[in-house]
Amino acid sequence: MPPWRLYNPFIDWRSSTTNLWIVSSIEILILSFAISQQLLMDVFNVIYCLLLRVHLENLRKRIQQLRTDPEETEQENYDALVKCIAQHKLILEFADLVRLLFSFNTFVQFLLIGAILGCTLVNLFFFADFWIGVLCVVYIFGLMSQTFPFCYVCDLIICDCDRLALSLFHSNWTGSSRRYKSTLIQFIHNTQNPITFTAGTIFPICMQTNIQVAKLAFSVVTFIKQMNIVEKVMKN
Repeated sequence: MPPWRLYNPFIDWRSSTTNLWIVSSIEILILSFAISQQLLMDVFNVIYCLLLRVHLENLRKRIQQLRTDPEETEQENYDALVKCIAQHKLILEFADLVRLLFSFNTFVQFLLIGAILGCTLVNLFFFADFWIGVLCVVYIFGLMSQTFPFCYVCDLIICDCDRLALSLFHSNWTGSSRRYKSTLIQFIHNTQNPITFTAGTIFPICMQTNIQVAKLAFSVVTFIKQMNIVEKVMKN
């Protein structure tokens, strides 16, 4: 029989071996496309954030090179600082654009993962035998891995912003003009506001939120256990 037995009203796989191979190939193509789309939904936000980290790292390296060339004039050094500020503004605009792409999707994903994780834990603690329990544990790791990379990269972006502010402070600004120093101070003030992402503008996307989702699922299990809901269901 076909691997997934999807409904196909046009080809009867029972009639011949050739039809069986045709139906199986069609099912593999359809499921491969669906799985690829799901994987893209899980990794596109990580890819955008990794690109954001690359730009932040490039900006940090440019800042470290400020006023290191003794042959450059003070005006050229100031122009280099202004270009760094323009690049930082461009990075912030990029962050604002990508924030709109996955804010609501991540919010829904957190809610669904929390609900499914709670149901899986209830099955694991109250109904599953050994082998079903092993499958539930593997499934739980798969659920948590959907949001873990994105939350981890978001925490790394916050660290990159802190490193950017420190690089500005430790740059070679001593002996510069007053205009250069005042501009640098304003730049440091702006970089001290880290780039953060929120899920549905409600809660931040970070490792702490990922842990809170797991805690919420365990709270559901504890509530069911204290209310003896499983025992009441089994009796009925």
